[in-house]
Amino acid sequence: MNNEFRILIDSLRTAMSKEDRRPIERSVNVVLDKYTKNWNENTYSSQNLKKLYYKGLNPNAAQTIKDAEIDADSFRRYVDDFDDVDKDAMALKLQTINKDGQEVEINAVSYFCTNLLNRLVEEAITGQQKRPTKSGPNGYLKKTVSDDSFSSVFTEVATKELPLIKNSNAIHAFILKPDFFPFSYKNLEDLILKNITSYAAARGIEKNDVAGIKATRILRDYMNSGVPQNLLGEMLTYIFLEHIDDAKKIYTRAEISANSRTINSEGIYLKDNKGKSQLILGASQLNDNLQDAIKNVVSELKEFRNNRSQSLVMPIDLIDSSILREQYSEEESKAILKILVPTENKIDEVAAYGLFIGYKFAPDDNLKNCSTDEAKLKCHKIVESDLHQVIAQLDDEIRLNEWQRSSFYVYMLPLISASTDGNTIMSELIG
Repeated sequence: MNNEFRILIDSLRTAMSKEDRRPIERSVNVVLDKYTKNWNENTYSSQNLKKLYYKGLNPNAAQTIKDAEIDADSFRRYVDDFDDVDKDAMALKLQTINKDGQEVEINAVSYFCTNLLNRLVEEAITGQQKRPTKSGPNGYLKKTVSDDSFSSVFTEVATKELPLIKNSNAIHAFILKPDFFPFSYKNLEDLILKNITSYAAARGIEKNDVAGIKATRILRDYMNSGVPQNLLGEMLTYIFLEHIDDAKKIYTRAEISANSRTINSEGIYLKDNKGKSQLILGASQLNDNLQDAIKNVVSELKEFRNNRSQSLVMPIDLIDSSILREQYSEEESKAILKILVPTENKIDEVAAYGLFIGYKFAPDDNLKNCSTDEAKLKCHKIVESDLHQVIAQLDDEIRLNEWQRSSFYVYMLPLISASTDGNTIMSELIG
């Protein structure tokens, strides 16, 4: 098997400064410093650093890295700051690891590197290889989102974890580019427009059959049906889940609405998570008041089937097999259902949640009198403060509803006026 740690280091050295690129042991130290909060560059001798490069991570090294407090968000920002030419060269090197999967895109390089290093550390500690197999969702479910312009639309301000959650989780706070108020929706609208067909159409349908007018008609009829409360929120949940967390769409409520059908959640997604498959239920809220947005999205979660009684409803029971048979081939639908049967601990036995929270940005009164850099800094600080508020409120709800064993993947985005902007944007795009 390829030494994936060495491939990762080699790809990063493509974009590093000359000082950090030579010698090899310096490059390894730089990477581990960027990946942790408390890395001591004298932890390993030059000889041992070279050994990590040539042999890969071992259990002791991985534990030392973990003890230095992993800061994946900092590492991702470090990679994201490389220019596109360097990231293009990195993507080519990284493709040797991902040769059986989807092409590594330039805007996804930082996430790919971060997820790869996370996995390598975890595998070295546990002694288990946790790469997706053909039985997992990434074996045959490919990403449907068109996210090549994602990095030109959003800036990630911060990423945190929810303290009470015992399973994998993350809460991401984003802001629209340029990073100051009032925001421009042009790039956001372009991203939504690129994904209308993928969101509205089932996987088993050729895009050419529903592209353009047909796709907008599907979403227009869905929007007018009274089912969606915020179509923009539903689409952004889809985009963030597939782009940030590599959670593949199985089906969305919008794509089955033409047959006068509906489901509890806004969409159902499948994710490889540390060797297990997770079924993720999507929910979103747009509200001018951030507290009300959180309160409302929690109310949605309470309506999902797996929360309606004390008895646990297995993930396989949350999938409508008749929808799978309609939209997938018989082989694909059977494969998905097989993944969701809890055998050999390969499926999380509690459903996960993908949440999008859109809210009204509350700017500082003096923001207009600031320079561009000062305005960006102030906006980031406001969003970081909003993030802490969301964590505190969600933690209270998680404790109250006993959701500690579930995974939560949460995305926050401030808007100019959340109560009206979502409908305005979607109405302009689909009529």
